[in-house]
Amino acid sequence: MGVGIESVLEPEEQIVWRDVVSRKVLATFLVIWLVLILAVSIFFFLQGEINFKSGTSSRAVPGWAVGLGLLLLGSAISLWAFFSDLVKEYAITQKRVVIKSGLIGTDFKSIYFDQIKEVLVNVGLVGKIFGVGTVKIDTGKTETYSEPAARMGRYSVSRVRTRVMYDLLKHIHQPYEVYRYLQQALSERKEALYSGRADKESNPQAYSAGQFG
Repeated sequence: MGVGIESVLEPEEQIVWRDVVSRKVLATFLVIWLVLILAVSIFFFLQGEINFKSGTSSRAVPGWAVGLGLLLLGSAISLWAFFSDLVKEYAITQKRVVIKSGLIGTDFKSIYFDQIKEVLVNVGLVGKIFGVGTVKIDTGKTETYSEPAARMGRYSVSRVRTRVMYDLLKHIHQPYEVYRYLQQALSERKEALYSGRADKESNPQAYSAGQFG
């Protein structure tokens, strides 16, 4: 039996919300991907030979071999992604977001409210159909990547871009309620910080004397 989220909670910490990735969405995407993979594989199965160039020489590969390879590899990747999302579990307590994952082992990730910079919610077409959405949590993590080189005259120039790395609560029910709860938690934290700053500015002697924590 797998380790539950309760095992990583602190004393007196309670779960106020929990959910898993929507099973209907997972099943729908799995079927779509398997159908697409099967269609592409059948296309190559029907080809006699696939000709390609390797250096200066021309080679040929049987179409059935390419089709079989695509079918096996595509199915394996799709099933791995399906079961990886199937075991995910999300929870929110009074102080943090907990994400449980791991297809082979069990991994936990905690996102404390004071780490969160912004919360976004995304409900696409599939989300509207199944009544789910994805909550994106920005903790300030970014990723640098290079775009394909663009031709500028005689030179090729590649651009370096930076994008935000969101932590995702994927395809969850009641995404707007989760969004509002996290936004409220962030607002309360900001109010507490501003209140503490105002107290310190109005009575600096008390803070310097160590009367406040």
